[in-house]
Amino acid sequence: MNKNIKNSILGAVALLSLGSCSDFLTVEPEDKLTQDNFYISADMVRANTLSLYAAKTWDDFMHDFQWKVDMLGGDMFYTYSAEGQWYFGTYTAVNAYIYSGWNGLYNVIAFCNSVIHDMPQKVSGVSEEDVNKAVAEARCIRAYCYYLIAELWHDAPIVEDNSASITSGDIQLPRNTQKSLYRFALEDLDYAVETLPETDRDAFRCTKTTARAIRAKLKVTMASHKDYGYDRAKLYAEAAADAKTVMDSREPINTYSYSTLFDVDANNGPETILAIQCGALGYGYGNPRNIAWGRNSVVADGAWGGGKGPTISLQKTYTDEDQRRKWVYMTQGDYYPNLCSATGGYTYYLVHRDDAGSEFEQRNEMNAHLKKYVIGKSADCGGQVGNQQDAGNNIYLMRLTDVYFLYCEAKMGVNDQTSDPDALSPVNSARYRAGLEPLTEITYEELLIERRKEFAMEGINWFDILRYRYRSGDDMALDFLNSGYRTGYNRCAEYRQKAGTVPSNENDPNQYYIAETREEGASYAPIILDKSAFIVPLPANATTSSPQLLQDPVDYYKD
Repeated sequence: MNKNIKNSILGAVALLSLGSCSDFLTVEPEDKLTQDNFYISADMVRANTLSLYAAKTWDDFMHDFQWKVDMLGGDMFYTYSAEGQWYFGTYTAVNAYIYSGWNGLYNVIAFCNSVIHDMPQKVSGVSEEDVNKAVAEARCIRAYCYYLIAELWHDAPIVEDNSASITSGDIQLPRNTQKSLYRFALEDLDYAVETLPETDRDAFRCTKTTARAIRAKLKVTMASHKDYGYDRAKLYAEAAADAKTVMDSREPINTYSYSTLFDVDANNGPETILAIQCGALGYGYGNPRNIAWGRNSVVADGAWGGGKGPTISLQKTYTDEDQRRKWVYMTQGDYYPNLCSATGGYTYYLVHRDDAGSEFEQRNEMNAHLKKYVIGKSADCGGQVGNQQDAGNNIYLMRLTDVYFLYCEAKMGVNDQTSDPDALSPVNSARYRAGLEPLTEITYEELLIERRKEFAMEGINWFDILRYRYRSGDDMALDFLNSGYRTGYNRCAEYRQKAGTVPSNENDPNQYYIAETREEGASYAPIILDKSAFIVPLPANATTSSPQLLQDPVDYYKD
C-alpha cells in the first residue's frame, strides 16, 4: 500500500473519532463526518469507512489486550506484573487489560454502528448500491468483533445502534447470551456476503471473500457446541463451502514464503483476509510489537521485549525441519540478514558479550526471543518503523492460511480424525510451505497442534482451545492445555544453567537443562489453569458504571 493511501486511512480516524466516557456504552461521536455535512459522492462514502481498518481505531484492543491470549494459551512466556497474570491465569476483573480489550472492541463496534446507522441519513446524490457496500463493510467488521466478544466473555451486550441507545437513554443494556451474539454476527455476515463486491480496488477493504472467511470461522465455532441445539453437520458443511470458495479465490499459499508474511512488504498481500492498517506515524497509529516484543535496542530502537519468549512447550512443538520456527522465535545461532542490516545482519546468541566481556544481550528463561512481527530498525525496512511503538507492518486479524485449516476442521466435522485427502490437502499445503512432509491422517488434537505452529504469537490459538472445550468438555481441553499441547511441558518449564557453565561455553545449548519443578530449579511450581480461565471476567470498570451487566444474560431475540 502506498503511503498516501495509508495516511488517508489513519487520518480518517480524526474525522470519525469516538471519545470514551466512563460507561463503555456511552461512546459518543465527537467529530463525525455525518454531523454537519452530507455525503455527496461515492468517494466520500468510501472515505467514511477508512477508519474501520486503522490502527488508531483498534488500538486499545490490539495494543493492550490481543496478544495477552498468546500468554493465556501458553505460547508466550512473560511474567511481569498485571501482564504476567495472563500467563499464570490469575487475572481478575480489575486487571486493566481486560477493560482495554472490552472497551477496545466496543469502540470498534461504535465506529461500525455510526457507518451503519448515521451515515445513510446524510447521503445526497449517492447510489443505494454504494451506500449499502459501505454498510456491509461495517457489518462485516462488526461481526468479527462480536465473534471475539462471544468467545472471550461469552455473554455480553449487543449494541446495535449507539446513537439510538444514547438518544433513548437506554444505556443500561443487559448482557445477551453467547448464542445471541453468534446469531447477530451471522446475520451481519450473511448481509456482507450478499452485498459486498467480490474484489475491491483497495486491497485492505472487506469483500465477499472477507465475509465468507469470517463466516466459515463463526460457523465452525458454532458447530463445535453440543449444547445449543445446532444442526452441527449442516454448520460444518456450510463452513467448508465458504472456506473452499475463499481458497479457490486466492493464489495457493505455498507460492509465497512464510518468512516474509509479517514484514511491511506483505501488507495487504494474498495472505491477508482482514488486517489492522499500521503506519510509522506516532503512538497508536502503528504496530507496537516491534518495540514491545523486540529483544532489545540492538534489534530495534527502544525495544524492551527481553523478558518475552516462546514457551518451551511451543519450542518443542516444532521439528528442526520446520522452516516457520525461525520466523516465530529466535534462538542460538539464528541469522537474520534483515535485522541490523547496516552491520551485516543479526546473529542470535543466548548471551552476547562485547570485547571487554560485558553482557549487552542477556539470556532469558526460554533461551529464545520473539521474531514474529519484529522487523528491526528504521534502516532495516525503509523507514517503516518509529520509536513510539509505531511500526508499519500490518497486524493480521485473519489470514488465508486460517481458512485452509478451517476447511480441514469443517470437513472433519463431528469426527475426531480424518484421512480424507480433500480435507488434508490444505493442511499439507501449509506443511509444504514449512518444508515438512505431507500427512495421510490427522486427529483433532493434531490439527490444533498444526495450527499452533502456524499461528503462534498471532492471538489465535486460544480460540482453538475454546472450540476444543465446546467439542470435548472442560477436562479434555484443560488436560491438553496444561500438558503443553501434549508435549509434556507445563508452562512453568524453563532453561537453567548447568553447574560449571562459564562465559566460554554459555552459548552452548547443551550447557542448559529444562527445570520443571522448584526442586529442579524452576522459578514456579507447575501452573495449572482451571475452567475459570475459559471465560474472561467482565471488567470491573464496566460493571461499576453499568451494574446491569452483573445480572443473568438474556436472549437478544424473542423468537
